[in-house]
Amino acid sequence: MAAPPDLRVLCRRLEATPVDDLPRLCPLLASHVLRCGTALSAPQDTKAKDMSSETSMLVHKFRTRINTLLTGKNRPGRFAAVCLIKAVVDVGGWECLRAAEPWLRHMIGMLQKPDPLATKELCIVALTKIYMLLQGYPTLIREMATPTLPSYVLACLQLVKPPASGKPLKVPAAFVDTVACSLSRLVVLYPTTLRPSAGDMKAALRAYVAPTWSDHLVVPQSLRESCRRLFVLLSYTAAKNGSSEEWTKALRTTVQHCHDTLDQIFRAVVESWESTTGYRGQAARSGADPSGGGDTAQEFPTWTGVQAGAERLIGLLEFLAEYFNNPTKAPVTVPLGELLDLASRITLVTAPAGPEDSVQTNPAIGRDEKAELWSVLPDIHIAVLRLHQATIRRLRENAVPLATEILDQMVRASTASRHLPAMRETAYALTSQLLSLCGPILPKLTVDSITPLIQSACRDILLSTGHLEPPLPAAQQQQQPQSSTTTTKPNPNTTASTNADAYLTTTTNPAQPTTTSHTKAATSLLPLLLSHLPQPHLAPDLRALLDRTAVLSHARDTMLASCLHPYRDSRGRYYPSILPFVVRRFPRDQGVEVLRSNLVRWGAVGVGRDIGGVEERWGVLGGGIGEVEEGEEGRKSGGGEEEMGDEDGRRQGVEEEEEAEGGKGRKAGRSGGGGWGGEKMDLDDDDYSSKLTSTAPESSSNPFAAMVNTAAAANSHELGRPASPLKRKSELFESGAGKPPKRVDTGKEAAATVQVAIMPKAAQPVREKGGDESGDESDSDGSVQIDMTLDDDEEGE
Repeated sequence: MAAPPDLRVLCRRLEATPVDDLPRLCPLLASHVLRCGTALSAPQDTKAKDMSSETSMLVHKFRTRINTLLTGKNRPGRFAAVCLIKAVVDVGGWECLRAAEPWLRHMIGMLQKPDPLATKELCIVALTKIYMLLQGYPTLIREMATPTLPSYVLACLQLVKPPASGKPLKVPAAFVDTVACSLSRLVVLYPTTLRPSAGDMKAALRAYVAPTWSDHLVVPQSLRESCRRLFVLLSYTAAKNGSSEEWTKALRTTVQHCHDTLDQIFRAVVESWESTTGYRGQAARSGADPSGGGDTAQEFPTWTGVQAGAERLIGLLEFLAEYFNNPTKAPVTVPLGELLDLASRITLVTAPAGPEDSVQTNPAIGRDEKAELWSVLPDIHIAVLRLHQATIRRLRENAVPLATEILDQMVRASTASRHLPAMRETAYALTSQLLSLCGPILPKLTVDSITPLIQSACRDILLSTGHLEPPLPAAQQQQQPQSSTTTTKPNPNTTASTNADAYLTTTTNPAQPTTTSHTKAATSLLPLLLSHLPQPHLAPDLRALLDRTAVLSHARDTMLASCLHPYRDSRGRYYPSILPFVVRRFPRDQGVEVLRSNLVRWGAVGVGRDIGGVEERWGVLGGGIGEVEEGEEGRKSGGGEEEMGDEDGRRQGVEEEEEAEGGKGRKAGRSGGGGWGGEKMDLDDDDYSSKLTSTAPESSSNPFAAMVNTAAAANSHELGRPASPLKRKSELFESGAGKPPKRVDTGKEAAATVQVAIMPKAAQPVREKGGDESGDESDSDGSVQIDMTLDDDEEGE
């Protein structure tokens, strides 16, 4: 059998290259090994007397060279040998694993030698891979893993043993992270073998679970997550069937640590929280600063100060979330009541919003400690919301009974820290999870409570897309001149510093579109607000804000969700659809074409009266999406009158002033804000259509005004569809817009009330002579609407 060329080149390079140069060639050598998987995994006949097989000879030569480098005294050679061993076991299969026992013992011995940390870290990676691959072979586990695994864990723990207080780490944090990842992988695979070492693992890595600045250690986030994952998975090592009880016990112990920390850092306030699980708070420690922790093996390191206590509490909350992010060996009992009780205690304490917002504080605590507590509260609240995210992600449908309470806590915490983008991002993500879980069944009071959150999401999106100018800081607002025509010269005699640039007339550039993490979270939340919330629970101006934000930000999913879930008020009237904007923005999108085709086929049923008129106006009904522009041109050249529907189905022509309406809309779009930003959106639920399209181009008229074709107008009494409430009836009569209605002279005085009747379809059209030109044009469609005025006398008869 012919040997692979890569195997031949590999053996030649290992023989010809000096040992000191081998680390530099490790990437090239590893690539050659990966291409020799077939030859390395082939069974080798050790009883064969002849060595005629060239492949077997080269494989034997290659393994011998690895053994020579691994047992040699040259450090670069040992490093290269470990690299080659890792590549060999990846592709060698059972043949290479059963021959890897000498390599296994030599690499464990290298962990206890004064080799470079890079070599030791590579040994840990290679050993972990070997132990993981041995899992599928019980015989190899008994012969190789069981005898060597305890010595491997002991060697790793000696390397990452925490130093004495105040001394630096012996090894870098990245090396400790590698060890923690290795142990967390092996604990799941060999729980019985690693059971005696569980206590030593906790003692060696406890300081990295919830570190503080008082520990004099800089612990990266990756190391914290690795150690927390290991602590959670140590429940696998429980004896017999005690894994579930061990998991629940560890979770409750962590909750207890959180309460102990809160007793100290919340000593500056008088809490109104009452425990629902029977917890009784401990008295705060006396001293200048709050403190906690201990020196025993079951306690976390000591800490001093509000900032350190907040870091410890945030670390413990993240540790609780890690319990829901990792698998368990058996079904477990989750103490949800204790978790919600802890979250309620934390979210009930909020920083005062202003001088009028009074929080009951402890007069024995100084002002500096209270101010430090107010500064760390937002970070603690964010950690609580992320704990809720992990709980919902793990429990899924089982978390529905908790949704209302979690939503209340989220609103309370996010409202207090709405100025922080991190808080808004976390609130958006948690709201998305709750809406996906139980959005359609939320009551109206709960939907009303998240109205500021919805306004804030729309404001963040409009700011990121450049359709809303960011508010100026208070200092710049004070320094700006109050009038553009008069400027105030600075007084040279004053000693206070003045910004000279504030008195210059400068042109500000328009806001540029930006994308941030909280903007992405808001964009993901927007379609769920339309598809998973009961739309009747939303106010008309809030729905208009959602539609306008979707149109301006060109959010396809949100626009489609708006079309699929039309808004209907309490009187059963459907509001206009934004389908024309979707068609114009995404003309070649298959989803949009399917939606448009189904709405056209749906016809005039339900919201078809409103949507059908708008589609006809934009050229959608004629011949597909490609004729949108032609429909628009025809609409522009055909005149400036549009047919609009009132509450009784009567249509009147109204001329729209395009330029004035467009300019007014852009101004409203720039000044709109509302919600958490402190600015209110310029919305009016009485004029939904004009506000929704306030930012449309100047050259186009109002695209939300519904147009009705001849067939739809003739058959309106048969279908019984609700009209689009674009304007109130009182506004139509008071403004006097449109043509005067046709009247039938009865010779009586005009009655105080006006009744409107629609002729049946079978009635012959009656044309009134002497009508004006506009009346003749409107009567040409074959349907006539007659206003009959009755006197009070006739009504009495």
